[in-house]
Amino acid sequence: MSKHNIVKATFALLDENGDLIKDADKGLSTDGIYVADHQGEGFSQINVTAIEAAGTPGWGNGQIKRTAYGKSMPTLALTALDLDFKINQMLKGFTQNANTGAWVRQLPKPHVAMIAESQSLDGDISIYECFNNIEFVEEASNNSTDTNSEAAYSTALNGTVLTPLKPDIFLASNGVQQPYMIAKSNDANFKLDKLYAEVFGGYVLSPASTTTTTVKP
Repeated sequence: MSKHNIVKATFALLDENGDLIKDADKGLSTDGIYVADHQGEGFSQINVTAIEAAGTPGWGNGQIKRTAYGKSMPTLALTALDLDFKINQMLKGFTQNANTGAWVRQLPKPHVAMIAESQSLDGDISIYECFNNIEFVEEASNNSTDTNSEAAYSTALNGTVLTPLKPDIFLASNGVQQPYMIAKSNDANFKLDKLYAEVFGGYVLSPASTTTTTVKP
């Protein structure tokens, strides 16, 4: 089906075991998740590539007898409007220097989980693209002088999607784990609370609401 518009992007940091980090300092918030949807904040682009690649045909007796498919290796390209500075640094794995207060790159990268929500053309159906283990980089920082027009730079993050951290999540019906899931809100078996719990390492979504907000630090 066709889809349009970015409704919101929701992020969380997970520990090495794939469990949600619920801490205002070590994680993205006290409840563990961060919805990038505050005043002046949001995403203008969330592009997912390499979910699949065309297969390689296997020939026999002058005919294509089978097709070999490689692994799914999704990558993400995000463009943010005024993404909170601290959140941006934490998504990339930068840590704050105790002497200067500046943020400095640190490896290994954190495990970032994310759900990108878009909608159907009529706006009645939500579509969720889900990732459990992303490593983000911000490859460049661009600066230009203002003239009679403001020169603004939007944050651009590129993400590599890795294997989910727990072995029993993101499973196809044959039990094979994949790095990418997509869900539609009006599917018969759709359960948003279970989706959030699986993607975000055990996060408990409020049963009274399908929208979760986190106060901006």
